[in-house]
This record gives sequence, C-alpha cells and structure tokens, in this order.
Amino acid sequence: MTSTKGAQRQAELLDAAERVLTTRGNANAALRDFAAEASVRIGHLQHYFPTRADLIRAVLDRALRRSLERLSAATGPDADGAGNRTLTRADSERLLGVLLAEQDDPTCVRLYMEIWAIAVSDEQIAAVVQEFYGKYVGHVAELVACAQPRLPESRRTALAEAVVSLIEGASVVRSTIGVGRSAEGHHEIVRTALALIHGE
Repeated sequence: MTSTKGAQRQAELLDAAERVLTTRGNANAALRDFAAEASVRIGHLQHYFPTRADLIRAVLDRALRRSLERLSAATGPDADGAGNRTLTRADSERLLGVLLAEQDDPTCVRLYMEIWAIAVSDEQIAAVVQEFYGKYVGHVAELVACAQPRLPESRRTALAEAVVSLIEGASVVRSTIGVGRSAEGHHEIVRTALALIHGE
C-alpha cells in the first residue's frame, strides 16, 4: 500500500511527465527527461515507475480516472437507489457534454496526441494505449447497457467502440490543428452519439 507521502510523490512525478509531454512533445519523452522535469534522479523515478511504459500507463490511468469522476458527478447517484442505474437521454447529453468539454483544454488534447505518437514506434506504449482504450470502451459499454439493458454484450461493446471513436476523432478534428469547432458540428456529434447509446 502506498503511503500518503508516496502517493503525493507519485502525483508530482505524473504532473512532471504530463508537462514534458505537453510542452516538449514526445521527442523528449525518455525517462531522463521526465526525471529532470521532476528534479529527481532517474533511480528515484524508476522506484515508482520502472519503465517508460509504466509511467505512461500511470499518466493514462490518472486521466481516465479523472474523466470517470467527472462523468460520475454529471449523472449523480443511481436512479433507483438499489445500484440499478438507468441512463436517460438527458443523462447521456450531460455525459457527452463532459467528454466534449475535456477537448476544450488544448493541453489535454496534446497529451493524448503525444502519447499516440510515442505508441506508433514503441510496442510497449502501444500496448498501454490499447489497454487504456479497452477500459474506456468498457466504461462506455456499461453506459450503453444502462440505456439499452436488453442488448447482448457484443452489441453493447460494438456501440461503445463507435461512440469512443466518434468522441476521440472529434478531439482531433475540433482541435486547433483540425477544422475547429462549430455549433452545427457539435450538435451532430451529440446527436449521433445519443443515437448509438440509446438505439434511436
């Protein structure tokens, strides 16, 4: 079990890793660069994260955890109080609003883009990215199950993959390096995602 001090140190190391990725890009994404940004020796960094893949996995896990916390706050407690969540169209609109709002932060968008760039040439990081998106799809599939409980698992997963692809693709297209945002485009993304989640 990690002590409070250890957890704080890990968070500081992850903050430093995010700064390297979002300000210098993946060309400077070696462990020595992460350690230098955190003002620690490589050995200290490796005590918490033995490999670059371990560090990137932790960065992505924390990003996913933050997203899930925001999504949970957007929907509130289970509707029936017994742990059986139902997902209304209004719930889904709030959730999509949270996910799309994350794309308004250029630092967040760049973080993912830089990690993707590393994954292209690093099999370990590619495996970490695949693991991350597997978790992401799994969470969305749970939401689809709340909206359409009679769907078979394979169908829920397929719909979740489509929703994640739509949202993640939007982060690139709506970014400052893409075509940018428009009210009409935003509306169509939300409408399409709602149709996938609710089977409309």
